[in-house]
Amino acid sequence: MRRILLKNAKEGMLLARDIYSEDGKVLIASGQKLTNSIIKRLKEFGVYDIYIVDDNTEIYIEDVITKEIKEEAFEIVNGVFSSRYINAQEITPEIKELVGKIISSLLNQKEVILNLCDIRTVGNYTLFHSLNTTVLSILIGIKLGYEFDKLMILGMGTLLHDIGKIRIPRNILSKRGPLQEKEYEMIKMHTIVGYDILNSEYKFEQNVAEIALFHHERLDGSGYPFGKTRDEIPQMAKIVAVADVFDALVSDREFRKRLKPHMAIEYLLNSCSTHFDSYIVSKFVTFISLFQIGTPVVLNTREKGIVVHNNPRFPSRPIVRIFYDSEGKRLAFRKDIDLALNFHYYIVDVLDDLEI
Repeated sequence: MRRILLKNAKEGMLLARDIYSEDGKVLIASGQKLTNSIIKRLKEFGVYDIYIVDDNTEIYIEDVITKEIKEEAFEIVNGVFSSRYINAQEITPEIKELVGKIISSLLNQKEVILNLCDIRTVGNYTLFHSLNTTVLSILIGIKLGYEFDKLMILGMGTLLHDIGKIRIPRNILSKRGPLQEKEYEMIKMHTIVGYDILNSEYKFEQNVAEIALFHHERLDGSGYPFGKTRDEIPQMAKIVAVADVFDALVSDREFRKRLKPHMAIEYLLNSCSTHFDSYIVSKFVTFISLFQIGTPVVLNTREKGIVVHNNPRFPSRPIVRIFYDSEGKRLAFRKDIDLALNFHYYIVDVLDDLEI
């Protein structure tokens, strides 16, 4: 399996990962043989790249949560954000049960290196963002030593941290280009609106609702809605701030293309002590794959290959399967280089695609 640009996809290739539609349903299932009509359809949905089956790489990406949990999460989040529930409290037990399943799944895994490899259309950002941010936040909480009950609070607040956006006009949320001052002020209100919804309508405890309220606050006071600083911001909101920004940066949006994970990590590290808590960021980088499995890369030797495995203790130093030598010639026999064991090798660039 490897990741390729959709524009380089050809008829007959086999899809290696499910592609999800705007409402969280499987749009095209893994194992589907690509046709020109399917490729055209994916382009229309705003899909930028895909995973294909490739015998040369012989890799598989293991999900940290099951497909069933993922689809249950999409169903719940889709219902919440489409205001399908007349009585908000009716869905609260389902939310608690879902978050409990996510926590249990993550706690049962000893060493997690997260590869954010789901292929999504531009239109289903909210579904994936809610789930991804929840998984990321819970993993940070686990690294911080949170007990199950505390992880539940963190997970529920994170899953619904953007719920206030249901009261913001969609044309403003998805606007291309810079926002006018009045539009930006409306978007900033989603934190206060979200707090009111979770506190008054869903009847969640204060700690859960405060995550929605404070997740855009920054240590230096430059955040919103109140411009709080450092110790004035609850730790759980600081956790969600890191997870929220990272997932937003690595996601395709209507108004911009995503950053590569290592670039998003660099942004977080450079923003420590001003925007983000440095201790939380230090925990975060221990389980994020800087170079996602299936990603084409260039080494300092100018050799080119595909990331085929992550090293849990060295997230920035994966195993790379080399296909091209330093002169750009295709190798007759591929070779694997474990960067964790060969420190004179390192990744200098990430490619969009690599023909193998």
